[in-house]
Amino acid sequence: MIGVMTIGQLAARTGLSVRTLRFYADSGVLPEAGRGDSGYRLFTADAVPRARLVRTLRELGVGLGDVRRVLSAEASLADVAAAHARALDAQIRTLRLQRAVLRAVARSTDPKELERMTNLTTLTVEERRRIVEDYLDAVFGDVRGAVAEQIRIGAPELPDDPTADQVAAWIELVELLRDPDYIATGRRMAERALAEGPAPDPGQFELGKAVGEHAGAAVRAGIAPESPEALRVIERLERMAPGDPKDRTAAAERIEAFNDRRVARYWALVAIVNGWPLPQAQSPTEMYDAWEWYAHALRAHG
Repeated sequence: MIGVMTIGQLAARTGLSVRTLRFYADSGVLPEAGRGDSGYRLFTADAVPRARLVRTLRELGVGLGDVRRVLSAEASLADVAAAHARALDAQIRTLRLQRAVLRAVARSTDPKELERMTNLTTLTVEERRRIVEDYLDAVFGDVRGAVAEQIRIGAPELPDDPTADQVAAWIELVELLRDPDYIATGRRMAERALAEGPAPDPGQFELGKAVGEHAGAAVRAGIAPESPEALRVIERLERMAPGDPKDRTAAAERIEAFNDRRVARYWALVAIVNGWPLPQAQSPTEMYDAWEWYAHALRAHG
């Protein structure tokens, strides 16, 4: 036959093995022009670019079914490429997550940690958000104020390519948000805040910053809450407090009602998961320590 080549000649022109070309032909993606007298396969010159295209698509992970659709013009190459690119993106995200989980597990001595981490980290984005929403529903119900909105807006979002630290932080966050005692504590805080009326005076936020600064400095300096130095810190902060001076014991009781180390831990974990930069000011845990010290000092000098 004129203008045809043997499978060996096609192999030489495409760089593909004879075995691969036979597979393509048997799969129906590389049509034969006929058979020679001895039964060997023959191909036209069009088989050269076709075989190279098939090889390229296969190397990119495109299945034979989609290869046939492209070659038969049932689907455009652009559409098939886009679909496979999306599939690869999903696979890459999964592989990155699996890598992060394994790195996190490698630091643990608990043999059950792998299963637990895998179950929680392979949730969909919507399922992860549902964990936060379930917590908000349990704590605030239908009445969601500024605190609930802050939690919702600042909800943890595990990235597509998390670090081992982010995976570990996410696992700890989920356990915290599903902890019945933490939920009950949050509900008590929400109920008390609702009972106390409208949002606090803006001056309270300035007081909070001052507590972090002055009480935080006292904590770092090792000043005892019962000491005369602590009393001077209290008097300084009271001069900054909006409104009339209140009973120190009552003020301490309110601080203790709203100051929970687990809340501070929650925001520290959220910062890790979300990749937020370390604050220049105090961390949530340091703020907790400052308020705890201030409450003890108020009781000691009440």
